[in-house]
Amino acid sequence: MGRVLQIRVTAQTWDEREVLRAWPNLCALAWPEPRVGADAPGPPRGVLDLVRTLDDERRFGDWKEDVARELGPRIDAAVALAGDLEKALADWQPSQANRLSEELEQALDDMNGLAPEAKDTIWSKFGFKKRR
Repeated sequence: MGRVLQIRVTAQTWDEREVLRAWPNLCALAWPEPRVGADAPGPPRGVLDLVRTLDDERRFGDWKEDVARELGPRIDAAVALAGDLEKALADWQPSQANRLSEELEQALDDMNGLAPEAKDTIWSKFGFKKRR
């Protein structure tokens, strides 16, 4: 690192709409009210935000008991993967972070298939459907 120029290794969701397209059922669980418009105000809704919010909602939200029971262990695993990814980034290990990001996205893919369909929520009004 230079005296003035700082080098960072980070992970960032480049387009939050891709999160909605990839995991509509999980987004409906994490964020019951969709944001409308690309410039809508509110906290970030990226991949890591989705994992953290799912964990919070599962513990403190009003999910149906069977949904929390079914997804709970998978959310715990996703939280662990996200933590490992952030640690790899902090330790300047981008190759490991990349592998972990792929594992995390696969875990979210698997969970999305187990989550209640977004068609059962307000999200369906915005055209988000379960990926096949």
